[in-house]
This record gives sequence, C-alpha cells and structure tokens, in this order.
Amino acid sequence: MKILIGIIIVGLAIFFFIRKNSSSEQNEGSKLPSKLYSINDGNQNELLISIKVKQEQLDSIKAKYDWNQFDEYDNRMWEYMYKLFDETIEKSGIESYDELWNKLTRQQKVFWAFLSFNGDTDNGGVYQFIFNRPEFIIAAAEAWEELEIDKLKTDYNAVLNELTGKTSKIGELKSVFNDESKSWNKRWNSFADGYKELKSTEKIEDYYYDKEFKKTVHKKVADYIELNIEKFTEIEK
Repeated sequence: MKILIGIIIVGLAIFFFIRKNSSSEQNEGSKLPSKLYSINDGNQNELLISIKVKQEQLDSIKAKYDWNQFDEYDNRMWEYMYKLFDETIEKSGIESYDELWNKLTRQQKVFWAFLSFNGDTDNGGVYQFIFNRPEFIIAAAEAWEELEIDKLKTDYNAVLNELTGKTSKIGELKSVFNDESKSWNKRWNSFADGYKELKSTEKIEDYYYDKEFKKTVHKKVADYIELNIEKFTEIEK
C-alpha cells in the first residue's frame, strides 16, 4: 500500500501543475490546496480548531437519530457535519485550506476526507471526486482504513492502482476542461470522457448509492466521531 501511494503521489503532481496554472482555479491568496493531503500531516492530537458543544446537545442527537430508523439524508452523521465540521470551520476564520488541514486533529482530517469523497461521489461518481478533489485522493484511502470500511478500502485501492497508469490522460482532460477559451460543449465532453478512463470506479458505484450501504458507512463515521468526540469539540457539561 505504501509503495502504491508513493507512485500515486508522483503521478498526481500533474493535477496540481494544471490547477496552479489555471487562471480559473487559482489566484493569489486563494484558499485552494497546493498539495496532496494525508491524515498523517501536521497536528494529530491537539484540539486547535473547535467549538464548544453542550453534552445535552450531543445526547439529543443520539436520542433523535436512531439507526433503526435510518434516513440517508437526515441522520447523526449529517448532524455532526453541520455542528462539528461546518460550524467549526466557519468559526475558525482560517482562509487557507492548507493551514486548516495541518491544524485539524487526525480525527477531524478523517471526517473532512470522508465528506469530500462522499460529497462528489454521491453527486457524480468516484471520477468526479478524483477530478474535483485530487488533493484528497490519498487521505480518502487512509480514511477507509482508519474507519475500518474494508469493502470500500479494497475497491478504492483498485481505483488508485488503475489511476497510476492514467494520470497523464486524465490530466490532459482536466487541462481542456479548465481552458475557458474552448466552448462549453468541448470542455464538458473532456470531463465526461474521464469516466471512460477509470472503469474500476464502477464497482464502488454499484453499491455506494445503496441505502443499506450508506447506513453502514454513515454509522461507521458517526461511531468514529462519538468514540473520539474529544478530538472534535470541547464539551460543556
């Protein structure tokens, strides 16, 4: 796995070369990331960025959202996102994603990596995640291991393995998409063509949208947060 990640890191440099040289995506003072993220980066255990949450609020979330009555768009995981991620990041006032990533705890990094993968994959598939959020490609692989989601870990590693031989081609497609001098139709086609390059993503997409699988993943993430709650927030009694 470490060797594979090393190869991926080298190969994905093309994404960041393209991103840094695209006027539509990068400008001076931008919050956009400048590197590939790993949950092993920077701070690990010190709670540097957080909000205070009352214990009764956390108890209320658990009481309200029973896993036996699962709603894929209204459950504990989403409540933790609103309170422990969205609100926390907003109140931090930090402009740079790189600075923010390095200051988060390991557990906060895992949550961010999951949210990045889930947000794009749930909307347009694994390839959309890779295209839009290349900085999280390695962190996502580490998150599946940390969260002990073995099926996703295995199938996502297969995607990384296929990606090692396709970074140049996908980089070319991304370059066309970022070129605002081209017609929207041509830019859109360059994005759509990327789906044909990574066929291994289809295995994940065969089950990722299934309600029972979502329940498993969302519960794993929520359980991880509850087990490590002191790494996400300061609890007021």
